[in-house]
Amino acid sequence: MNGAVNNVATACSALELVLGCSTESKLDTYEIIGERLLSLLVIVIQRCLQGMLKNNGSILVDAIRIIRYFSQLEEVKISIAKQRDVLPTLVDIIDKCERYDARVEAMHAIISLSFELKNAIYMCNCEGFLKLFTKISLDFEESPQMKQWVAVTFWNLGCEPVCREGLCSRVDVLDAIKHLMRFKNSKTKEYAISALRQLSLETSNRIRLVEHSDGLLFRQIVDIVTEERVADTIVLKALETLNNIIASETGGIACANSPLSENNPGLIVTLTSVVTDNNVPKLRMIALSILIKLCHNLKNQAMLKVGDTELVALVACLVTIAKTNRNEYRSNVFMALKTLSEEKSMRQPMAECPGLLDVVSWTFNSDSANRNDIIDAMIILSHLAEEEENRISLASNDIFLRVLANLLSSHDAILKQHAEDIVLCLALTPASQHLVARNKFLLSAILQSSKETDKMTTAFKTLSQFM
Repeated sequence: MNGAVNNVATACSALELVLGCSTESKLDTYEIIGERLLSLLVIVIQRCLQGMLKNNGSILVDAIRIIRYFSQLEEVKISIAKQRDVLPTLVDIIDKCERYDARVEAMHAIISLSFELKNAIYMCNCEGFLKLFTKISLDFEESPQMKQWVAVTFWNLGCEPVCREGLCSRVDVLDAIKHLMRFKNSKTKEYAISALRQLSLETSNRIRLVEHSDGLLFRQIVDIVTEERVADTIVLKALETLNNIIASETGGIACANSPLSENNPGLIVTLTSVVTDNNVPKLRMIALSILIKLCHNLKNQAMLKVGDTELVALVACLVTIAKTNRNEYRSNVFMALKTLSEEKSMRQPMAECPGLLDVVSWTFNSDSANRNDIIDAMIILSHLAEEEENRISLASNDIFLRVLANLLSSHDAILKQHAEDIVLCLALTPASQHLVARNKFLLSAILQSSKETDKMTTAFKTLSQFM
């Protein structure tokens, strides 16, 4: 028996030396005896794991290393993964072997194979594969390096579209990725969020990702965005993941699962801080696009889960962004505010939001604002003026009243029409009637307009009583 063991040890050692020389030698060897050799190596490894070969340490490591050498060959990765018992044997090594160097060699072989997209299916279907990798992720005694390699593998598996739904349907896999995202090691964190980004590309996974673990996984993604000393590449992947997850059916759940609280800024404020404070244009624009998406989803039933605090915060955040006075934001922000103003329940919070009327009114005096921005601004103001409880807020804003006066003499028929409609609304409410009547500049403009339209004649007669 000892002679046989020595022969196996010598053969494995010789093969390991030969295959470690060059890519050509590996490929030539595999083409000649590769599949038969792998079958023999699997038998040798299993006997080592079962203790049937004494003093088997070097035999085991050499045998695994030969498989690793072959697994690095792009041309044969699929063939190796498909071969019977190769993947299950690598799983057994990592799971049962006490030698760390043997486990490392097996993990390297798996990672090499996982970089072939088509192998993801074989790995996901391999008995015990995902269970082992989730166990490693959650095992506090496992080495940080092993956990990083697990994160790499999850990322590679998620790159295969066919596997995304199956991976996301497993609670243990999502728990493992959630745990890996908490690591201080930036590489592990980046691979974990990269894995989630891949899973989020499958639309059927959105609900699972936003609701997993009562929203804890989703909150962790949000937290990464503003986490200290996190690289921009990681922030980018977190934002892209959020952008993929948040849609018409998930917007409300997302806001509800990551609310503004005393100890946490929540989803909406976090995104706003990126838009206003981050120095990377691409990150700012993704964050803004998510906020706008939330506004467009306001009428969706899912948004009913969002509390008033979150909706008020959303308005305030958009106003904060508008105050930065960056031209690249204006059109998107005003489109979002216009969408919000179309919802009657949002009009009073908008009118009462500090700075909103000023921001909207400034648009009319901005050289960089285009006609669409100005029209959107007028639509917002028109919607707000339709609600009686808002009219005193509007009439109390001198900037707004001066803009209104200027637009009554505008040559743009659409803008003039909106201005007249707002004046008519303000003339209907006693509180706003007094305020408008005291503004000589606006009242003069209304008088001038009364010479052209009957509506303005009626408005002037009503307001002149309060002069």
